[in-house]
Amino acid sequence: VRRASSVDIKSVGDLCVNIDSFELHIRAENLSPATLVAYSGTARQFHSYLVDHGMPSDVADIRREHVESFIADLLLKWKPATANNRYRGLQSFFKWTLEEGEVKTSPMANMKPPRIPENHPPVLREDDLKHLLATCEHSQDFESRRDAALIRVFIDTGARLSEIANLRCFPDDDTNNDVDLVGGILRVLGKGRRERILSIGAKTVRALDRYLRLRRARRTSQLFPWLWLGV
Repeated sequence: VRRASSVDIKSVGDLCVNIDSFELHIRAENLSPATLVAYSGTARQFHSYLVDHGMPSDVADIRREHVESFIADLLLKWKPATANNRYRGLQSFFKWTLEEGEVKTSPMANMKPPRIPENHPPVLREDDLKHLLATCEHSQDFESRRDAALIRVFIDTGARLSEIANLRCFPDDDTNNDVDLVGGILRVLGKGRRERILSIGAKTVRALDRYLRLRRARRTSQLFPWLWLGV
């Protein structure tokens, strides 16, 4: 029987081996597919960086300065928000290695994430908003009714674009229908696939009702489950 060499033994602690196990852990925690891709992708990107720069790839040999070098490289190539997300993913990975006993201390202990500058998005003025709504609500065609309902949903809920875009409409199936006009609520799927209930006011309910009446008459309403249909 061939004796295991020191290289064979060390490969057990190689970062790639641990990343594979980390992916299984994420799946067991039922985290979202996006989180799985982000966290495991970051860990693999980190591994490639270590190899390319001649740094240790055995998880037990990785030190804080290796992580800091990786983050600094990210900040040179990407926006701070992207580097911050990569930091969070790597932090989750090393937390897992600590919990699993792969390392005695995390190389990211007491590290601080990259600072994200405050960027204030442009705000639509109230007069512009009123003009936009008036333009949509003045017409009775499908596109105008849809846009008026969409704008009012944004105003009332302040929900994320992805949450509103993914609203489903099944008028004859209360279980899967995300729109409840009688109750004045919308059901959206937020971050981490968590369901949220959003309240909407009477004017938004009316705008949605006007839109849905036109939506039912369109052939595509029977083909697609999404609330917002194209023209």
